[in-house]
Amino acid sequence: MLVDDHAVVRAGYKRFIELDPMLKVIAEASSGEEAYSLLESRSVDVIIMDLSMPGQGGFETLRRLLNRFPQQKILIFTMHENASIANQALTLGASGYLTKSMEPDLIVQAIHEVMSGGTPIAKAIAEGLKDLGENRLPHMELLPREFEIFICLANGESIEQISDKLHLSPKTAANYQASIRKKLNANSTLDVYQYAKEHGLLSS
Repeated sequence: MLVDDHAVVRAGYKRFIELDPMLKVIAEASSGEEAYSLLESRSVDVIIMDLSMPGQGGFETLRRLLNRFPQQKILIFTMHENASIANQALTLGASGYLTKSMEPDLIVQAIHEVMSGGTPIAKAIAEGLKDLGENRLPHMELLPREFEIFICLANGESIEQISDKLHLSPKTAANYQASIRKKLNANSTLDVYQYAKEHGLLSS
């Protein structure tokens, strides 16, 4: 299943993937909600999913899908070439992390690798993950849910927008915001934004 909100992107990668006689795209979705609904009625070996999508977004989709289908293999396929974002996706249970700057044949190779039980990760991301392990920055101490909300805050979303998107009460979302600010030593939303920008964590 291909999950990306751009139909042209899905069409292009579907054509390339299906050049491999062993692979077939049997489902497509333009949002996390649509992917979840489709997976309720059909099974797929691998989901290839973008992180930046309308609605609940990639992290929440990843969480929901793996809570409901814990054995599902999900390859993240994104423009975000940031090891911290990759680390959070892998922590949530993603089976691999690919970037849209990769050569298409490497993506096909990664599909076969994940189906064989491997965890394919883009080369630059793998190197960045190694560096993360050696240099613990404040945002590395955020729990996956906190990191998800941190990215939302950094991109200018309000507590009301976040609570609606992630199905949280405004009070819970506000509590997360307070915890995030404390861990990052940030006194305001502007501080959160500047921290995210400094570390290349903005998703748009």
